[in-house]
Amino acid sequence: MRLFTLVFIVLLLFSCKKEKEKFAVNGVLYKDCEKKTPFANYPLILEYNTNSLFEESFELALTTNDKGEFSGTYETVSDLINGNLSISFVAGYANTSLVSDLPLNKSVNLGNIVKGINSYVIYKIGTKKPYSNTDTLFYGITASNFIPPYKMEAPYVIGPFKDGQILDTIEKASLLSYSKTSQTVKTPVYNEWRLGSSYFDRERKNHQGFELNPCKVYEEVVIDLSKSIK
Repeated sequence: MRLFTLVFIVLLLFSCKKEKEKFAVNGVLYKDCEKKTPFANYPLILEYNTNSLFEESFELALTTNDKGEFSGTYETVSDLINGNLSISFVAGYANTSLVSDLPLNKSVNLGNIVKGINSYVIYKIGTKKPYSNTDTLFYGITASNFIPPYKMEAPYVIGPFKDGQILDTIEKASLLSYSKTSQTVKTPVYNEWRLGSSYFDRERKNHQGFELNPCKVYEEVVIDLSKSIK
C-alpha cells in the first residue's frame, strides 16, 4: 500500500509539471530616425539578468536581416520577476543595453528602434515666482541616458531666474527603455535639483522624471521652481 501511494505521488508530480511557455521579442533596427537605413546583418543579444537565486539568467544571440528586422524567442517555466530583460549588443568585452526593461512573460513588438541617436535636451527654468540674487539653483542628471560623464558634477546657476531661461543643452545617448505606460520605446530622463541650499543637502532635493521621444531632435525639460523645496 505504501509503495502504491509513493508511486502515485511521483506520477502526480510529473503530471503537474508546468510546461515551458514561449515568448517572442520583435523589432526593426535603423541607423537614422528617418528610417531609411536599416542596420542590416547586425548582431544583437536578447538577455535576461537577475540577482535572484530562484531564477536563471540567459542570453540568446540574434542577428538582423537585410531589412534590419530581428526576432527572438525565449522559454520559461516560471514568471520572470526579479531581473531585467533587454536587447543588447557587444561593445568591447561586455554587452551594452540598447533597449532595457522589456515586458516579462509577454510577447512584444518593439517596432522601429534607432541606434546612435544624435538629439539634445534643453533644460529650461519655469517659474512664476520672483527670486533674489542670493538664491542658487543646483541641478544634476543622475540617469545613465547621456554621453559621459553620466552624472553632471553639480552645476549651478545664481538668480534672479526668469521664466523660460535656458540652463543647458545636453546631448542624449542612444540608451533606450520600454515604456510600460505608452508601450513604446522611449528615452527615460531622471534629474534632480535643489534651490537655495548646498548640492548635497538631501532634505531639499527635488526629483523629476520624464520620458522623451528618442527621435525628436530637441526636447525641452522644464525645472518648475514653483514646486521647489527651499
